[in-house]
Amino acid sequence: MSTRRPSAKSPQCDEQNSEPSVLVRKFGSLLANFARDRDKPILDVACGAGRNAFFLSQLGGTVICIDRDLTGLKSATRFRNGTESELQGSLKMCQLDLAAETWPFGESSVGGIVNVHFFLPSLFSHFCRSLSAGGYLIFESVPGHGGNYLELPTSGYVLSLLTNCFEIEFYKERTAGPLVMNRAVTKVVAKRR
Repeated sequence: MSTRRPSAKSPQCDEQNSEPSVLVRKFGSLLANFARDRDKPILDVACGAGRNAFFLSQLGGTVICIDRDLTGLKSATRFRNGTESELQGSLKMCQLDLAAETWPFGESSVGGIVNVHFFLPSLFSHFCRSLSAGGYLIFESVPGHGGNYLELPTSGYVLSLLTNCFEIEFYKERTAGPLVMNRAVTKVVAKRR
């Protein structure tokens, strides 16, 4: 497992693509419905420009957008509606360096978690603690283009982080980078036990 500090999301992953991830489009209503029915927020971890957060808010979810730099989200919000008023409604901002600062969300305090294109293994124990029973986690690693395979988990690693706390509803891996590195593009939808 790499010990290098996760980098900021690469521009080609988020900022140029305002569409939500395919996994979020496919399973987002499940996540949003559960969170809304329990009156709990959804966390968009390492939200970037907010492409997944905007989509989930349109499904009726209240989304807390977490990132160490919220400039992309603020710009995207202005671009979408001319003001930052949307942030006063269903989108909330939380500036947080996930690798260096304390996780601020309490036990069973959120109804869903989306973590796309950012992998920090230590977050998964926080996800388990903060997600309400029955709530959904959607995780998707970076896509494995060029040298970013170094940011990918090893094959099976994400599954090992989830099995004690979650029921896996969807899991897909694809090898990326040199075979000797054993890195895998990983996509998961998991339900909190």
